[in-house]
Amino acid sequence: MNEQQFLERAHANPHDDSPEFLAAATENAQRQQLLDDLKRFDGALKAGLASAQPPTSLRQALLDIPAGSVHPDTSVAAANDSFWRRNFRYVAGLVIALGIVGIYNQGEANPLEEMVFSHIYSEMDFLEDDTPVSLDNVNFIMAALVGNEFQSSPDMQNLQINVTKDCYVDFINGLQAVHIVMQGEVGPVTVMVIPNTPVASEFAIADGRFEGMISPTPGGNLVVVGEKSESIQQYSSLLAANINW
Repeated sequence: MNEQQFLERAHANPHDDSPEFLAAATENAQRQQLLDDLKRFDGALKAGLASAQPPTSLRQALLDIPAGSVHPDTSVAAANDSFWRRNFRYVAGLVIALGIVGIYNQGEANPLEEMVFSHIYSEMDFLEDDTPVSLDNVNFIMAALVGNEFQSSPDMQNLQINVTKDCYVDFINGLQAVHIVMQGEVGPVTVMVIPNTPVASEFAIADGRFEGMISPTPGGNLVVVGEKSESIQQYSSLLAANINW
């Protein structure tokens, strides 16, 4: 399979499990990285669409569109297309609709909070990983990606860290971060070290399942998210006090 064929199939359906496609991906590290990125984006898009709740009036207006008034081409989709390719024209319409709704609801949602929860839900399988990762390994990945590390203090050494990955938290804008999952007192705790513009001050975030904190640091933002009964502030303070930029 040549490069052009692989790219076309990867973008059409990153979940293609045919033997020849998988073999073409595994034989080249750059191809595999692209495929992993496309799968993460696919998951983030699904999570974003699932969480979108348009106002009742807008939903009813869309439902009131007369049957048969939509161009027939909108019903055509390849059977092996990926989720975002199959639904691209609908996604575009949804983006426009939500943009209009946003004009009337400014200030109700923080873009960084939305990005964080979208990324967590796109990689929920990380929460189930219980393979220990050493602090040295964590610091190696952090230093390579965002240029910082955690201090090797007794408190940090006592943490049970299970996952440390470099991830695109904002695939469209190419924003990479370090995604860490550690064991909390109640359940898995997600930590993200994001090298973007620090927020003005620490603030709490929450959705139907999780709650967390986003804290500014000299080199970006520190995000800590866990179950609602988790001691998030405790972990956020500990990590913020032990991070070196």
